Amino acid sequence: MQIKVDVAYSNPKIVNVNDFCPNCKKPTNPHLVHSSYFELSDSENSVVLTIRCLGCKHFWIEEFLATKYSTGNYSSNYDYKIEHIKVSPKLPTDIPISDDVEIISPIGKQIYVQALKAEHEQLDHIAGIGYRKALEFFVKDFSIVTNPDDEEKIVKMSLKQVIEKYIKDEDLKTFALASAYIGNDEGHYYRNNPDKDFTHLKNYLHGVIHYMEMKLNFLDAQELVNRSKKS
Repeated sequence: MQIKVDVAYSNPKIVNVNDFCPNCKKPTNPHLVHSSYFELSDSENSVVLTIRCLGCKHFWIEEFLATKYSTGNYSSNYDYKIEHIKVSPKLPTDIPISDDVEIISPIGKQIYVQALKAEHEQLDHIAGIGYRKALEFFVKDFSIVTNPDDEEKIVKMSLKQVIEKYIKDEDLKTFALASAYIGNDEGHYYRNNPDKDFTHLKNYLHGVIHYMEMKLNFLDAQELVNRSKKS
């Protein structure tokens, strides 16, 4: 949709605004609530539009960069080039997955990061399913590392079966089962645990990752101690 706004003093320009609401994720007829510009330098202005969706009634912000350029030999001969600025939310830098966990489950981390991106885009339903899938990769990859002779069995077993048979630490097992129960709710129409949502799944998943990391560190320490005893 095209909207005319001032990009500088007495200098209106046409800007293109997406007619798709980022809040309700539906087509809309954007309503301009307010526009303003801020001088960044002698040749650049930031143009900010506040838009309201006439469907869900929520607001969002559009930002443009107006860059002055010369159109003639005189200082009064100039115009503005308009560029839409797409601002994407930055993911947190403290993703709770250590190098050790990433080594044994690189795809698990990839899925976790994708779910995190979906969460930051407010795609809660997709994020929940993503965290559930990440859980399965973390648990199965960890179980294969600790039980390499059973790899073929573990790959084919259900997540709950793997947790109950191969996860020996009771704290880790509790976190893993709780994550699996809520994760299954995220993928189905009916929720067995309506008082829990993907944020609880994410918290329990962090518990799984934490205990996996501790166990991997323990196995590394155990190997060092055993080796030292033999020398």
